Amino acid sequence: MSLTLPKLVARPLVQLWLKTSPASWRRQVIAADSPHVHGAGTNPDRVLLAGDGVATGRGVLTHDLGLPGHLARSLSFRTGHATDVDARVHEGTTVHNCFATIAGIDLFRYDVIVLSVGHNEALTLMNVREWRSAIHTLLERVADAAPASTKIFLLMIPVFGPRTQLPAALADVVDGHAEALNRATAELAATMPTVTLIPVENAAEFEAGAGTGAVHLYRRWADGIAAHISDELDPERIPAGQTATTDEEGRLRALEYLDTVDTHADPVLEGLTTFARRTFETPIAAITLVRSDTQTMVAVSGMEPTVLPRSQAICDVTIRRATHLVIEDAAMDSRFAHYSVVAGELGVRFYAGYPIESPDGHRVGALCVMDTEPRQFTARDIALLRTLAHSVQDHLYRGVGW
Repeated sequence: MSLTLPKLVARPLVQLWLKTSPASWRRQVIAADSPHVHGAGTNPDRVLLAGDGVATGRGVLTHDLGLPGHLARSLSFRTGHATDVDARVHEGTTVHNCFATIAGIDLFRYDVIVLSVGHNEALTLMNVREWRSAIHTLLERVADAAPASTKIFLLMIPVFGPRTQLPAALADVVDGHAEALNRATAELAATMPTVTLIPVENAAEFEAGAGTGAVHLYRRWADGIAAHISDELDPERIPAGQTATTDEEGRLRALEYLDTVDTHADPVLEGLTTFARRTFETPIAAITLVRSDTQTMVAVSGMEPTVLPRSQAICDVTIRRATHLVIEDAAMDSRFAHYSVVAGELGVRFYAGYPIESPDGHRVGALCVMDTEPRQFTARDIALLRTLAHSVQDHLYRGVGW
């Protein structure tokens, strides 16, 4: 039977152990590659994973083998959609500094935000009242910064169990404290309908330095997390007309500048659309501007310029993210099947677009290519479309001293 220590005695002992713990525990490998992982498929769900603990990627060299990668693949398998996971994680993240790590991110880009905090607080035996106040503040700040449609999930703090390298008496205290923090979190979350709690499996095997076994544990964790997330995702999605963009006033001001520039029959813009159409071998390529209520074309190749209601413009969805939008078959996508360009005479099935930004970062329109037949778009295609979109925005805002 292990000795149960009072927390007042255990706290300095845990702190001393952390300072003098074995090098193998303190120098465990942490994934440090690009924190962006893609799960194959179409019509991607966008996930932001932020925090510490199980999210950081201990024991693996790449996020693709850690929780982000397995979460992307597990979600894609469950939903049939692609999944893009952006990880903003660090072993030093706490409940107090977590929001600062994501404060500069446009949270309107994401369908799901997953927070993983509490690992460090359990180890340091943070006061439960302080924890409750801090986690409440974090969740409220994230909810205020994200659109109402974004789902917020909070991973509960995993316990370590008997296999951790902590001395048994200290491990019992830390695990008991993690459970106390989790109880406080559960009581709080019950009053916050926008937040969903997700349990995490026992962390003992992971903290014990299980080597390649960590990969299998991440897979198990990811499968459990994906089960909760996929149940909450709306398979029909939210049509563009029901969403809102950040700083719409600033975006419209960026568009006002373009109204002072003569873009009519601009040979550079026409050349870029023609080049895009020929390069991607699509019947149509266009440079669009998304205004307050309409979408206009400043250059187009393969069709006559048209003006669409913003609620019927696929490019309006493109500008709500900072990266590409690819729809391999719009007729099979419930978000777009009813759009006039899809259901009408034009009969668009394939769409790929990349946002065009003003010098101060507002997304004002898109460079897009379209086809009347379904098709795929490779990573190389996306990179080229991005390069061409940057060429468009450089030309549109040439000479602007913003």
